[in-house]
Amino acid sequence: MSVRSNPLLEFLYDRIDDLAAVNIDGRPPAPFPYADQWLLASTVQKSIRRGDIAIARRAGHQLLALDRSRLWRRLMTVALEDIGIADIDVTAELVAISTLSQGRRLLGGDTYALDIALVRACGAAKDRTGDHLNSIISREAMFDNDQAALRTASPSALLAMSASSHLPWTRRLRAAVLASGRSDFGFRIAPGISAVFDALRELGVPSLLLTACASYAARQRDALPIFVPFAWVLHTPVCTDGVVTHDLSPPELIGELPSYCFDPLHTRMGRRAVRLWLRSYLTIPIFGERQVAACLWNAESAACDRTLVWSMSDELHQRARRADLLFKGLPAERHAELNAWIARERPTLTAARLAVWNSAAKALGKSAEMLEQANLPLPVPARSQRRG
Repeated sequence: MSVRSNPLLEFLYDRIDDLAAVNIDGRPPAPFPYADQWLLASTVQKSIRRGDIAIARRAGHQLLALDRSRLWRRLMTVALEDIGIADIDVTAELVAISTLSQGRRLLGGDTYALDIALVRACGAAKDRTGDHLNSIISREAMFDNDQAALRTASPSALLAMSASSHLPWTRRLRAAVLASGRSDFGFRIAPGISAVFDALRELGVPSLLLTACASYAARQRDALPIFVPFAWVLHTPVCTDGVVTHDLSPPELIGELPSYCFDPLHTRMGRRAVRLWLRSYLTIPIFGERQVAACLWNAESAACDRTLVWSMSDELHQRARRADLLFKGLPAERHAELNAWIARERPTLTAARLAVWNSAAKALGKSAEMLEQANLPLPVPARSQRRG
């Protein structure tokens, strides 16, 4: 493949001098004992959100050795889900490094390219609007007339709706997702995601962002590459915006891992810890496991060090959090109560996480010791499509 045949590769090649000048600690980072590929993938993403380069390097290098395809998939997701429109250059860099082996060779190989990607991602401002739009569109109930209007529309009408500034943005976005063919209730015949990208380009979305989204879309079937450029459409009327730094408290350590790595929704250990936490009380807690996990994830796992702030960003963030909890069956008037309960009971959660981690580490350590005594090689964990 020539450089000129791929816009992302050309973009990476044009930035080669700047990327080669990134300050990198060349010493191999120490691995996290007993961490599996799912926990490591979660750790990479959560540490990037918080700008924690030391943790990101430890988890990233370990995952590169254990399951490199999972690592590159996760970094591609980070590019759109966590950085998005806040820094389009970094978004495109991450997608290029994650998807193009030739691009990684340009940067000196997988290990060096990974360090460059992690440094750039940790240092970038974050914007999670694409993920917030996903929560809003997929979890807020649609009005019957809105649903009927979209279901009966022709493919060309869907594209026209997505571009119409006279319609509510929620209907426009739902129309774009339907037109892309990436919805759960999509049409058998749809214009396709390329047609949606063309419509978004006409609305002023930068070509570089659309190129990164198209590269993602070629590898994943979800609608994230529609939500992220649509976030740009919502953002463009803004005259002033900025980046806000958030004062994040130092996390507790669970073994050598920071507590935020135990994603309560997407990692087995994180889910087990929440289950053990809620079962440790003498009486049944007033909140369900799924409600607690969703609230905890938003407060802890989704926390970012620096975020792009614009006119609708906070509104969309709060609306998405509300949609997540409503989807789990918790009325809006009880959301603040759940947040207060989690803050008050956090020491019990920490104890539950420690118990789950110690149990897993003990089991893995005993297995490794038995194999070593029998002079057998340690097993390589089976690869899975399951997200960590």
